[in-house]
Amino acid sequence: MILEKDLENAILSFHHKLKDEMHKQAIKMHFNTSQLEVLHFVTEKGNPTMKNIADRLHITPPSVTTIVESLIKKDLLQRESDTKDRRTIRITATSKTIKLFYKFKNKKLLILKNLFLKLNDENKKQLIRLINIIIKD
Repeated sequence: MILEKDLENAILSFHHKLKDEMHKQAIKMHFNTSQLEVLHFVTEKGNPTMKNIADRLHITPPSVTTIVESLIKKDLLQRESDTKDRRTIRITATSKTIKLFYKFKNKKLLILKNLFLKLNDENKKQLIRLINIIIKD
């Protein structure tokens, strides 16, 4: 039981460290982390609906609406009618978003790289192997 508690603490500590670093980057880019998560999902997913965004990010639809509206005002997202069902509204990224997304993705990779500098190559390989074991269905 002690080992499980230590593992839980280590995972939560790493999660918080990563989240803190991402939050710092979001602030530098004049966004909050929720806005960046929405931009990331929309850019990766393609043209999701508001419900898709809410489900994926585990937030309420009204929260998604608020976030998406703020990003539309910044000309980073736009609403488009679905070609198959005009009642469905899809959220799409603008060209400005795509440039921003890759800038943020590179910053995220740099954050991860810096977090893992303390590990030698063998430790990194072992961590990858262990994570892959954990995430397999």
